[in-house]
Amino acid sequence: VHEAIRNVILEQVLNRVITKATSPTSHFIDLLSDIVYATPLILQNSASKLTAAFDHLFQLPFCTVLGLLKALQPLFKINISVRDCIILVLRKAMFCSQIEARKSAVAGFLLLLKNFKVLGSLSSSQCSQAIGASQVLVDVHTRYNSAANEAFCLEILGCLRRSLSQQEDIRRLLYEGFYDVLKRNSQLASPIMQTLMSQLKRYYEPEPDLLPPLKLERCITAQKEHIILQEPLAHLLSSIHNCLSWYKQRSSVLQERGMEDENDDDDCMECRKEIDEMLESITRRMTKCDLEEFELDKSADFSTNSSVGMKNYTYAVLVMGVCEVLIEYNYSTANFSKSKFEAIMGIFKCYSKLADILKEKSGKSKPGNSKACKSLLSMGFVSTILTALFRDSTRAHEESLSVLRASLDFMRYTVSVALQKIQQLKETGVTDGPDGQNSDKMFHNICEITRVLIWRYTSIPSAAEDSGKKDKGKNISLMCLEGLVQIFYTIQLRYPTKISQFLAALDNDGEEESGETNIMEKAAFQISQFQRSLTNQLNCGEDEFNSKEAVLLVSILSILYRFLEPSSQQYVQTLSWIVKICKETSYEDVQFCKSAMTLLFNMHSLFKSPVSILRELCQDIHGHLGDIDQDIEVEKPSHFRIVNVKTAAPTITVSI
Repeated sequence: VHEAIRNVILEQVLNRVITKATSPTSHFIDLLSDIVYATPLILQNSASKLTAAFDHLFQLPFCTVLGLLKALQPLFKINISVRDCIILVLRKAMFCSQIEARKSAVAGFLLLLKNFKVLGSLSSSQCSQAIGASQVLVDVHTRYNSAANEAFCLEILGCLRRSLSQQEDIRRLLYEGFYDVLKRNSQLASPIMQTLMSQLKRYYEPEPDLLPPLKLERCITAQKEHIILQEPLAHLLSSIHNCLSWYKQRSSVLQERGMEDENDDDDCMECRKEIDEMLESITRRMTKCDLEEFELDKSADFSTNSSVGMKNYTYAVLVMGVCEVLIEYNYSTANFSKSKFEAIMGIFKCYSKLADILKEKSGKSKPGNSKACKSLLSMGFVSTILTALFRDSTRAHEESLSVLRASLDFMRYTVSVALQKIQQLKETGVTDGPDGQNSDKMFHNICEITRVLIWRYTSIPSAAEDSGKKDKGKNISLMCLEGLVQIFYTIQLRYPTKISQFLAALDNDGEEESGETNIMEKAAFQISQFQRSLTNQLNCGEDEFNSKEAVLLVSILSILYRFLEPSSQQYVQTLSWIVKICKETSYEDVQFCKSAMTLLFNMHSLFKSPVSILRELCQDIHGHLGDIDQDIEVEKPSHFRIVNVKTAAPTITVSI
């Protein structure tokens, strides 16, 4: 390829990224990433073009800046001048008046920390992962030794510490990023945990008997009549827990293999011990706290249009977040200790009281305005706790788990968080929390959650749960079914290439099967389970018929049938079954009628022409509604008993 053409291509790609700030640029960034990956050494000759582009970097949207920096990572490793230039630009951005530029600077520094590993000299195999084996022609051993990388990373950490005095958005971005840095660059464990611990000490009450254990007033700032959250304390605690938990797990694995952890120096061990003591002290005191300790109770003002109400609302959300982090921390350290689980229930009691108050207050202020706060529980923990609550039958765990299982509210809470995480994964492809952007881990977690929800729904039908229920809370089985609907949609949308693996995992309590899987057999098995549930629902009588549950079951079947071949026996059996349902069910339920008839039409259209079905449906609708000419007497055929006087008019939309 000619030199001149290369320069023109690079210049045009960079121009498109920089000048089209308001248009989608991901395809140009992907192209730049491919160019860097394929020819990093050749691009060194065009370093001036790249450094010139950096001058416009922070006029771009946050996502564009992040994508551009990720694309150029391999080049930063082999070109010192380009790397020094980007560091200078990031430093300047840290003090920019625009918050988006500062967020981009923090994200850029975190990206550099993840990619410059403090692991001694980089081997060619390590480099090949970043820039391709055919291009590793520079002497990375002399340029990027352990000491140089360590000094470089500590310099960046020093820059990042300055952001701990900036706005809440920037601090939260830093806290969430530290976990990913630690996983990629474990030698930075000590300085990262020291940084987080020092930050926590600003808000930690060291006196062991004083309540509350955290100084919430330091987390907010007042600007005239506006209350602004300055410190996302719950996210800080979450970052500490996630980093500490990962580090402990890593040390445990190394010990099992008979290997020493080079990071376990005296300072790091002392830091770990101190953090554990602080979290234990916060837990112990939080279980003793009444809402009055935080100046919060039912009589307090939580309206968001007054400074007092906004302050109380901010405190409440902070405390609820702290409670969630402590629940996850204590479960991870409990090892099925009954006393630990009792502490969890004490913390959940505090969380539950605040959640109820906020729900009640928001319901009074604006109907339909009681939107739940984003949970700080990790997706991994959600799958773990659900499995323990509903599937763990180990005798040694029975006594301790009974503490958690005795609370229906706690079980509802865990299922509701699972629903929230699944919804987020469906909408964005990622979830909040550690490993939320790791597609493989999210898939593994969603397989585990699906197994638990299916088992819970099929083992304890919603009708059986309602008959023995003493409180007025949501039906857990119905919540599980709602979660399953969202999961099946999410798998179809986000993991279309893993459908066979997903279906195989549903009737396998171990790892997801990676071998050949007969998708139709697995899908047919799941279809049969939900058919059975819907049949039971229809046989219970119209007085006990649960319309919402029936519609959810039809929604699941509407997804699963797509995994069957229209010419297969399983497809024909499923189609015959839904035809029978529509012909024999006479419930006067509009939503169920519309969903069942829609499923019938969709399936029939893939099998053969639905004209005959359409004609019969229209005849039924015509018979029940009558003719526009009132003098004409209309016969009342009954092809589909599901179409009746009440459901006929709304069902017209299905036939259009």
